[in-house]
Amino acid sequence: MAKSPVFSVFTVCALIVAWSCDTAWAFESYKVAGVAKGDSLTVREEPFDGGKPSEWKEVGRIPADATDVLGTGRSKRVEDQRWLEVSFGTTGGWVNAKFLEGADGFPDLKGETFRCSGTEPFWGVTLGPNGGEYSTPESRTKLTTDRVQPAVGRPFPLLYRLTDANGRKVRATVSHQNWCSDGMSDYDYTFQVLLSDDDNLHEGCCVIER
Repeated sequence: MAKSPVFSVFTVCALIVAWSCDTAWAFESYKVAGVAKGDSLTVREEPFDGGKPSEWKEVGRIPADATDVLGTGRSKRVEDQRWLEVSFGTTGGWVNAKFLEGADGFPDLKGETFRCSGTEPFWGVTLGPNGGEYSTPESRTKLTTDRVQPAVGRPFPLLYRLTDANGRKVRATVSHQNWCSDGMSDYDYTFQVLLSDDDNLHEGCCVIER
């Protein structure tokens, strides 16, 4: 990886209306709550400040009894409402967080792929069970995943032991930090990454590819 200064990310966990910072939310597995039986939860295109939900295109619906709604780990606050980016079956989009609560049990995320990035300078890394890629605006380097290792007795954090195309060892730790900010957008993320080799340490935010 090219040499670059450490990117600083600010993380905050706060008590916010219609939002919980408990461990159930951390693993991005939800069930629908507060929707009448026989009704459904509307999935919309990405919300924006100054707009109303009725102005955001409907892209799908989730049944009121759904228990397998998957989040990407990305959210945003629009006016006084928190919106989550989720997927349900083949439908992907944004839903109002007040209609979701943490699902029972913790999913195993070792088999998922995380897409992470940072700024100043811009860089990105994908982390999957078999491999990934480190990238900058100027270059791309393939990564081979040697091992994905969760914390002892806990599903998180996840430690990725990697080897790049030049045979150098790379380590990446993905953890749940409640709030991770990229410092440039209005997105909040629930996953943070620390990526290091012998020369550099990067800090950034991640989403799960759904």
